[in-house]
This record gives sequence, structure tokens and C-alpha cells, in this order.
Amino acid sequence: MKKTFLLAMAMVGAMAFAGGCSNTQGQSESPVFLTVNIEFQPGFINVATAAPVQIDTITVASKRKNVDSIDTLGFSDVQLNRYTVAFRRTDGGTLVPPLQTFGCGVLVPHDGTATLSDFPVLYAPAVQQTPFDQLLPFNGGIDRQTGRDEIDTAFDITFFGTTVSGKRVQSDTASGILIFRYSATAPARLAK
Repeated sequence: MKKTFLLAMAMVGAMAFAGGCSNTQGQSESPVFLTVNIEFQPGFINVATAAPVQIDTITVASKRKNVDSIDTLGFSDVQLNRYTVAFRRTDGGTLVPPLQTFGCGVLVPHDGTATLSDFPVLYAPAVQQTPFDQLLPFNGGIDRQTGRDEIDTAFDITFFGTTVSGKRVQSDTASGILIFRYSATAPARLAK
């Protein structure tokens, strides 16, 4: 009986410890992890013009998991192959564009950075599709879920790639804010 009780307590303790771990950088076999920094937020997007929504500058940094590791041959350099952008509403609505997936071919050196300029987070046709099409005048100009003339969203961007030695790498997720409106007189992009 004592043995069963001790075994049960050990199992409960192990499950509690396992549930508390949140080391996302340690989830891959790569010797590095990637962080993402979005320098400038795109801001307001005018749905009157179907154009891709782009980020001025994104910085992806490679950081060593083991501070004592040295990579003189470049086997820990990371080739970014693709990135995904997921949207979520911040205004109480629920309709969002589908997951956006983009290809990229950027090399991030071991313990270094890569600067990405004008990378898209939303394809041009998606600017005038659900849910943003509701903001167009011929569709009423109002978001039916919130009753407002704008749609407030946040986006989460995650990069995926492999090291030169073939180990998979997934970046931390960075977030930004986009506010969609219709304006017939304003420029297509108030901020890039």
C-alpha cells in the first residue's frame, strides 16, 4: 500500500513538473534559437486599395543556446525558408483572414542578425476579402460583428528554417497591430 502511494505521488509530481516547463527555444534540436523584432508597425491600412500589407523592417536574430558554443564553420547558420502570419481580432470581432504563408530565402548567421525589408504579412487580395470587404461602401461600410467602421487586428509572425547542418529551427513569435479602414480620399497606405 505504501509503495503504491509513493509511486502515485511520484507520478503526480512528475506530471506537475512536466506541465510547468515552457522552454520553447529548447523544443528543437538546433544549437541556436531565433528571436524576431518588428521595428515599425504598419499601422492603418486603407481597404480602398488592394495592395500587400508589408513590414518596413523585421530583424531576426540567432542566439546560441549554449553560451560556450563556437561555430567557426557556419554549421549553425540558419536558412529561413518560410514564415506564417496568423491574425486575431482586438475589437471583439471573430472573423479574421486565413493563415498567411510566405516563402523567404534569408540566411541568419550563427549568433548574428538578418534584416528583412518590406516583407509582406497580408496578400493584396486579402485586403478586400472577408472580413475587410464589409468596410467597402457598397457592402455597407460597417463591420457587422462590431458595428464599427474599422476592424482592429493583431498579427503573429513566426519564421521556420533549418541550420546549414540540417537541424530544424522555429523562431519565437512576434506580434504587431493593424487597423483596417476605408477612405476614398486618404492615401492607400498611411504607414508602410
